[in-house]
Amino acid sequence: MSKDYYKTLGVSKNATKEDLKKAYRKLAHQHHPDKANGDENRFKEINEAYSVLGNDQKRSQYDTYGSAFGGGQQGGSGGFGGFSQGGGFAGNVDLGDIFETFFSGQRGGGQRYVK
Repeated sequence: MSKDYYKTLGVSKNATKEDLKKAYRKLAHQHHPDKANGDENRFKEINEAYSVLGNDQKRSQYDTYGSAFGGGQQGGSGGFGGFSQGGGFAGNVDLGDIFETFFSGQRGGGQRYVK
């Protein structure tokens, strides 16, 4: 079954990078597995979609070949599922964006999560 990454993020095919980032942040925050109503599988789908559409080269390949090009698959030849052999984070995902997504709105006395 073919995956529609645009549908996963709820954006149109002509969405800008900023549109993609906003949609990703909103959905990732909403479906994060650490939240009360979080959904780990949906969260993984959202991350996969953004890792492809947020990367210009992968997005171009996806637009040409659909999800059959394999650019969104986790753990392929990069080893250690999510990390490339070069030690960098796979899929052009900015860790700063991830932390900002989950900790935004928590400034100024907001509720904080402590493990």
